[in-house]
Amino acid sequence: MARYTTLSPEEIADIVSHYTIGTPVKLEEIPGGFGNSNFKLTTTDGTFLLKICDEKNPAELHKQIELLEHLRQHAYPTVFPILQKNGEALFETPNYRVMIYPFLEGETPRPSQRVLTQIGEALAKLHRISPLVELPCFPMGIAQIIPFLKEVKNTQFATHPFIMWLKSELEWIKPELDKPLPIGLLHGDLFLDNTLFDGDQMVAILDFEEGCHDILLIDVGMTIIGCCYTTQHQLDITLVHSFLDSYNALRPLTDKEWDSLDCFVHYAALAIAFWRFRQFNVRHPDARSAETYHEMINRSANWQSLHL
Repeated sequence: MARYTTLSPEEIADIVSHYTIGTPVKLEEIPGGFGNSNFKLTTTDGTFLLKICDEKNPAELHKQIELLEHLRQHAYPTVFPILQKNGEALFETPNYRVMIYPFLEGETPRPSQRVLTQIGEALAKLHRISPLVELPCFPMGIAQIIPFLKEVKNTQFATHPFIMWLKSELEWIKPELDKPLPIGLLHGDLFLDNTLFDGDQMVAILDFEEGCHDILLIDVGMTIIGCCYTTQHQLDITLVHSFLDSYNALRPLTDKEWDSLDCFVHYAALAIAFWRFRQFNVRHPDARSAETYHEMINRSANWQSLHL
């Protein structure tokens, strides 16, 4: 779990006092996830998810809230923030930013054909929702990678093997990203742990922190990388077909998208590898997670070694 911020009992009481959710009883860490500090909050009125937003600045978080409201209007299956007494979704102090959500019962699913069929349907429905063009482009992609390469140019990371690999991969990927492909509303990070299931029935698609306006195929590639592999990072072809068949039934891929699919699966893996390398080696050095970027490189290599 990524845990960057902790709260004292006094801070918890102050936060909860701004909501009509009772008084705090207990706060428990929620394992899993990389980008924020997540807690299960129990109050006298029930159970909630308290999310400390470590990664995003206020402007980015307000865009996220706008996106969630847009999804609410389209009855999309996700979870929406609880409003404070003043009507605001984001609670801010000089030291941290918090959002509180209903606590949905369920769990991260094991990958199966039934699970991937439902994820495919949910992603296709998302891609058919009218876009919010004012959202940023894919935040873990080229828009962040290029500035990062400049940032590390004169540092100890300049000649790191991962940086050298990243530069070489960008040489052939960048032209692919300039092709005229369908764009729209993206989740941006659709891994299994960003879904919630009750048994094998989907409850919600979670964590729209990376929601953006960009090439739809990024989401398709990301879902393959994030949901269609075993715990040993081996690709399961049957899961890929279940996902693509259900997605394509609701939002048919164009011929150009099918032609570019391999590239965008690799791009998704590269983007997550980049984020993890930057997060756990540069921004928040963490020996436990410093090498997790290799998982994405391995998944990409495994994808390329197989022919669908």
